Amino acid sequence: MRANLKLELSGPGGEILAVRCASNSVMQAGAQMIAGLFAGTGKGITHMGVGISDTPESDSFSTAALSNDAGTGNDPLTGAVESAIAADAFQIELDETRRVIRVRVRGTMPADAAVGTVREAGLVSRNADKVVLYNRVTFAPLTKGNDHELTLFWEINFPYGDLQGVF
Repeated sequence: MRANLKLELSGPGGEILAVRCASNSVMQAGAQMIAGLFAGTGKGITHMGVGISDTPESDSFSTAALSNDAGTGNDPLTGAVESAIAADAFQIELDETRRVIRVRVRGTMPADAAVGTVREAGLVSRNADKVVLYNRVTFAPLTKGNDHELTLFWEINFPYGDLQGVF
């Protein structure tokens, strides 16, 4: 599976002020979440979020949540740092040439959310009181004002066919 993120920071008039593109890492808990879906347990992706940490991922890929803690040495974001993703925001398509099922999802952090310097983003599953960080990506700092919107475009590719060469 491969996933990429494109972030666009827009000004009050809709003009694009900054763009970031990066590939993501699936967290250990995110892989367990997908495995649980095979067993009919758990819930899929429900939210996207942003944070302030640019700490590289460890070899265990065990990051449990995006950070908005001043203990990281970075100033916390103000306003909401997660946004619910509507079911109709997900587009699923078949690419027979590349042998992938592609999932595209778009979500926006409104102007009053995540104000400050953003350094990470991820997709999140919320189910009652259980929260799972599915994936995480870090990128060059992006300063979001309270009159800016931050739109995240995720593209996740699930290969199919003979996958012996993948592992």
